Formats: sequence, C-alpha cells, structure tokens
Amino acid sequence: MRLLQLRYFIAVAENQNISQTAKKLHISQPALSRSIKELEQELDVELFSRNKHSLELTPQGKSFQHNVVQALDLLENAITSAKRLNDLTAQSITLRVQRTSPLIPEIIHHIQQAVPEIDVQLAQHGLESDWLDRYDFEFSTYPIKGNKNILLVDEEILVATSIKSTLSNLSTIGLEQLKKSKIIMTNPTPLRDIIEDYFKKYKYRINPEFVTSDLNTLFGLISENIGVGLVPEKSWNTIINQPIHLAHLGPDILKRQIYLSYLPSLEGRKYHKNVKEAILNYFESLDKK
Repeated sequence: MRLLQLRYFIAVAENQNISQTAKKLHISQPALSRSIKELEQELDVELFSRNKHSLELTPQGKSFQHNVVQALDLLENAITSAKRLNDLTAQSITLRVQRTSPLIPEIIHHIQQAVPEIDVQLAQHGLESDWLDRYDFEFSTYPIKGNKNILLVDEEILVATSIKSTLSNLSTIGLEQLKKSKIIMTNPTPLRDIIEDYFKKYKYRINPEFVTSDLNTLFGLISENIGVGLVPEKSWNTIINQPIHLAHLGPDILKRQIYLSYLPSLEGRKYHKNVKEAILNYFESLDKK
C-alpha cells in the first residue's frame, strides 16, 4: 500500500468518477483504475460499487475513506511540524563540551561575530543540558568513532612555576623535581586524566596539595609560589594573567589534542559550514598568538 495510492483513492471517492478524476490527477484512466483495483485486492475489501457511469462507495469504502482522510491529515500536520522545526533549528547550533573550558566563551563570541544570525547553544557531556545526541559539534580530547574529526590543537602540557621559585631557571622540569614540589591541579577533567595517565607510566601518583576549579585562583597560587601546576601551552595562553615561568615536562614531553567532532550527516545542514569555518579560524588564530 503506497501513500500515492491512498491519495488516488480519496480523489476517486470525492469525485465518484474514474475518468474525471484521472483528468484532474493528470494520469491515464487505466492507471488510476488499476491502482484502485490493486488497493481493493490488498485490503480484500470492495471499496466501490460500480455501474456504467459512476462509482459509489460501499459501507466499507466509506469507513475506509473516513480513516484515510484522518490519517492523511495527521501526516500533513507531521510534515508541516517537521519543516517548521527544521526552520527553527536551522537558526541554532549546539556545541557539546566534555568539560567547560576557558576557550568556550571566546569560541562562542567568534562564532557569533562570524555568523551573527546563529543562536549558539551549549551542552555539557553527562549533564541535564546534554540533550542525548542532539548536538552539531563536539569538542573532544580524542577522535569520536563514527564522526568526522578535525584536529584543532596539538599542544604541549607545560610545568608552570612562580618566577620566585628555584625552578624558574630551568627549561625542563623532571619528575624527581616535581615530586618535591606542591602540586596545584584543577578538579577532575579530561585534561587532568591525561596528566595523571602520563605519571602512571612512571609509577607515580599525583597527590595535589591544592585543587581548584577556578583558573584565576590556580595561576594566582602558582604566581605566589604556593606550588606548581601543569598547564596547556596554547589553549590556556590567553588567560594567563600572572607572572609565571613555563618549562617543559621531563623526561618525555606531554601533549594533548583537541578535536572538533561531528556527524557526517550534519554537513548539509544550514550554517554548518560557516560555523565550522569560524571555529577553525579561531583555533588557527591561537597558533599565531
């Protein structure tokens, strides 16, 4: 049973004449007659009683007509609602993040400057604001399987010390020196997971002396020589507003990546390309700072 077949049936039921209906529908009379006959055979019900010049709905046909009209009305409403929702969502973009980041306000500002007609929504993974999988772009520290993934940042994690610290004259700070220092870290985040995994390779577990979710507090404590921290080279560079010294971590350089991830099926969505370009342009500007 096809949707077009049902529409043909409704048209014939209203006109009660095959030839007139065929002309209105711009199809041949035999094709229309065949469609109605196939519908009756599929239902195993006689929908029309026939005479030489006209058709008349049987009781079963009248009941079927009533139900089909209601079903088609519901379908039309569903199509209209879907188109209306598409028009609304086409004006908004949802960004999903694993954790809030100091970059997010700047990214949103950059998008709104580049595409001012867009309403930017933000969802955080694992919270109520995370609407299942309804997002346009996700910022992730790893490639997400099944998505398109674009590497935005490949940055080194540096050791941050006060310029008052005895470590401030070193270009590389090793594990043994860190073990003797008070460590200041953020609350659990994907970045902290990367740092802790690095130390696990060397069978060393970090026991932070201080933990904070506020980066200004983090840099303030480091600046006052209360302890040392581990900070991303590029993505936090714009918010460092304290006099601190940055050194490489040894024995091996520690890095982290940030990816822009999205479903391939979203590429044709309105504004998707413009927003993606705005995000890429922003991260390109980080490399130049």
